[in-house]
Amino acid sequence: MSLIKDPDLRRKEQWEKSAQAQKGFNYARLLGYGDLGCPSLSAAEEYSLHSRYLAKANSLNLSEIAEMKIIYRGGVDSEGRPVMVVVGAHFLLRCLDLERFVLHVVKEFEPLIQKPYTIVYFHSTASLQPQPDLGFMKRLQQILGRKHQRNLHAIYVLHPTLGLRTAILAMQMFVDGEVWKKVVYVDRLVQLFRYVPREQLTIPDFVFQHDLEVNGGRGLIVDPRTKHIYQRASG
Repeated sequence: MSLIKDPDLRRKEQWEKSAQAQKGFNYARLLGYGDLGCPSLSAAEEYSLHSRYLAKANSLNLSEIAEMKIIYRGGVDSEGRPVMVVVGAHFLLRCLDLERFVLHVVKEFEPLIQKPYTIVYFHSTASLQPQPDLGFMKRLQQILGRKHQRNLHAIYVLHPTLGLRTAILAMQMFVDGEVWKKVVYVDRLVQLFRYVPREQLTIPDFVFQHDLEVNGGRGLIVDPRTKHIYQRASG
């Protein structure tokens, strides 16, 4: 019998002890910003964690998560980097198994994180209540691994609210400044298309509608048949 404790078991025990120390941290419990309950990991530990999650993700049928269209592949940005799209309004936490969602994220991101890539996040009509706490976000980044952090070029956030900006500032300060300082706030769809061409994105209809509502005369005109986009004339 080996006297060396399995590293995954040891890490799980560390998380549990840290959770007790933080008086109830649970990455699935969505109360405010939460606590940074999971301990820091070495590069080797993050690689092991990522590999374990990837192997499990590849062994499972996660189609019910994929059908929610919370994340899905886009085309490429203006400089040819592959794009992952994230839709905040589709993140229905009350109906979502977070562990299976994390496995789906790992599986979908794996082809992209091997080289520089971009994330487009639609915050249009999304609510931050309830929201993942900082401990959840830190653990998710550890699971995705350091290649994700290194190769992420930018996160373009469309229709940010004050609450979202505050949450991202907290993540810059307490989770990972390197990753979350790559956020670029975009108020209008036409601004987003400077970074990622329109034809490279599949955009939900409610995002177009929200853009028209919040930007008024400064927004877009969308052909309902072709989804072709025109700049609304000023004046």
